[in-house]
Amino acid sequence: MTLFKTALIGVLMALPLLASAADGWELEKDSDGVKVYTREVENSQFKAFKGESVLEVELNRAMALMDDTAACPQWMHACKSPVLIRKLTPLKRYTYMVNDFPWPAKDRALLLTATITQKLPERVVTVSLEALAPESLEPSDRSKLPEEKGVVLIEQAKGLFRFTPLGDNRTHVEYQMHLDPNGTLPASLVNAMLVDTPFNTLKAMQDIVKAEKYTDFRPF
Repeated sequence: MTLFKTALIGVLMALPLLASAADGWELEKDSDGVKVYTREVENSQFKAFKGESVLEVELNRAMALMDDTAACPQWMHACKSPVLIRKLTPLKRYTYMVNDFPWPAKDRALLLTATITQKLPERVVTVSLEALAPESLEPSDRSKLPEEKGVVLIEQAKGLFRFTPLGDNRTHVEYQMHLDPNGTLPASLVNAMLVDTPFNTLKAMQDIVKAEKYTDFRPF
């Protein structure tokens, strides 16, 4: 093999790594069909994460799972006590959940606005997630929030799930999130835990999304 060919192969093999590095994402784990990346966030001690995988189902099954708030503990890492506060429209809702943090840290509560958009003709669906202050809710909605003792409310969080149809009953899923857990948790501890969240979430999603109850959902 000539020196030129050897160099060319080396460049081509490096391209995916260069693309990842260009936007700041660093690959942390690649296992069981799930890739997890992290990156620094400006003016924050806490890193963001991104997970990617391919679901062996078509788009509407994936969206059926996202619509099923009560199923959150079955697939989303550390999720417990999910509550659908209000479904404002088919494309926007308020949800509440508690994230189970390891002892001795206190569990974290998260009140989120989830907004769905779709890009056509590709049919790419994005579920945008952003933390919401309880004070911004109507009194009737605020009364639905559980009274959790010893739980710290996360005030800053922003992320998304993005679903891209691939054809042949396959859907690419991307899960991103950056949050400040509030309180006194060391950033080093939180950052060390980051990889588990997207990895375990997407790994569980690969299986649960195939459940029979998600067969007939047809919003997209």
